[in-house]
Amino acid sequence: MHMDQKIFTLGLPTETVSCYLLLTGLADQDLPLTRREVEPLWTGDTAGLDTALGELERRSVIAVPKETDAPLRLLPSEMWRD
Repeated sequence: MHMDQKIFTLGLPTETVSCYLLLTGLADQDLPLTRREVEPLWTGDTAGLDTALGELERRSVIAVPKETDAPLRLLPSEMWRD
């Protein structure tokens, strides 16, 4: 299981936590964490997804590769920034 309860202690916006939960759900199913996989499942708009992913990256919850189709990486909670 990839989801870490610490996500709920960071004071993140609901949309950002939802994005994290979506990513961990995909990871639990061994699906690639690419935008191509995430976007169809995201219920908000593209700007909201961009904001959520940006916040998760800023907090070191995920690593976003420079290559467009490369998968995102979930980082261990020990690396997260409060």
